[in-house]
Amino acid sequence: MSSGVALIAGAVGRPGEALLNRLLASSDYREVVVLAEGQMALGLPRLRLAERHELPQLDDVFILLGEADDRSARSFYGRDAPFVQVHLANLLAVAQAAVAAGARRLVMISPTSAWHQMGSIHRGLGDSTELDVAQLPYESVIVLRPVRQGGRSAANLLQRFANFYMSLQMLMVPRSIPQLTSEQLARVALQAMRSAKAGISVLSAGQLQPLLTDDR
Repeated sequence: MSSGVALIAGAVGRPGEALLNRLLASSDYREVVVLAEGQMALGLPRLRLAERHELPQLDDVFILLGEADDRSARSFYGRDAPFVQVHLANLLAVAQAAVAAGARRLVMISPTSAWHQMGSIHRGLGDSTELDVAQLPYESVIVLRPVRQGGRSAANLLQRFANFYMSLQMLMVPRSIPQLTSEQLARVALQAMRSAKAGISVLSAGQLQPLLTDDR
């Protein structure tokens, strides 16, 4: 069992649950911390919840980036209700808090639309916020860009249209671009952290598959 401590920020929905389960099942960390709105005892060994201003000493941080106020991203059963949802508005603050707590390696999962996967926008840092995060004193920053999946059925017409549009995009994705399940993405994220090298790396959806075959 490693003596390291990992933080998961944005552990909501299926991807968050899969990553949390993956890290708890591995021997990479002696403790897994989930960024939360408040303290709560979940009764699981090696797992603790912590608020941003009360983080313990960290080694690694995993950030799952979502969209602001996207309620459909959370678990239907409310299991992730205490967990903080990370989006562009609070991403930099979360990354700053983690590095201040000692984290030196960052893996950020930033899903990108199918349309962008077929262009060149996914190949570098996406916006000024990602650039700001990359300038923090992390030894290693790895950005993973899987294909963004469509949401659940929506209540209003605009949301239904957006989900329909996302479905059309998914049909357009070439077979050469893998569409990972939540469990596969969790495996990729952990393997990316295990193989982290100094500097900044951005891996598009087409570059994630080898990390599955390298997974132990």
